[in-house]
Amino acid sequence: MSKNKRVTISINNDIDLDFRKLASNKMLFKSGWYSKAIEEAMLLWIENENK
Repeated sequence: MSKNKRVTISINNDIDLDFRKLASNKMLFKSGWYSKAIEEAMLLWIENENK
């Protein structure tokens, strides 16, 4: 099992709000939902960039 890394980022407030709305609906506010959604988004971005 890999360790988790805590990161601090700065993003546009509107983008964050839109992302949180979509992610919270998908993840149903389960424990760690925001981190899981960010991780999923990062994996999709990596997959897309590697094509």
